[in-house]
Amino acid sequence: MATNLAVFLILSNIPGIEANYYDLALIISSNLVDLDHLFSRPIYHPKRNPFKTHFLHKKWMYMIALSFILFFVRPVMFLGVGLLLHFLLDYIYIKREKV
Repeated sequence: MATNLAVFLILSNIPGIEANYYDLALIISSNLVDLDHLFSRPIYHPKRNPFKTHFLHKKWMYMIALSFILFFVRPVMFLGVGLLLHFLLDYIYIKREKV
C-alpha cells in the first residue's frame, strides 16, 4: 500500500499527468488481485509460491501483458502501473524467500 502511494505521488508530479482521486483508487485497487488468497487453505502460508497456487496469479504472463496494455490507456493507466508493481513485488518476495 505504501509503495502504491509512493508511485502515485511520483507519477502525479510528472508534467502532463494530472492525477486525481480516481487514479489513486485505481492504483490501490490493484491489490484486489490478492483476493485469491481467500480461496487457499491455509489463507496465508509464508513459503507458498503465489504464482503456482493462486488462480489470479497463475496466469501471470497474461496479467502482465494486460497491465502493459492498461499502462498506455490513460483512464486506467494507474491500474496497469499498480498491477505491474504488484507482480514485481511478488517476484521479489519469491526470490528473497527462495520459495
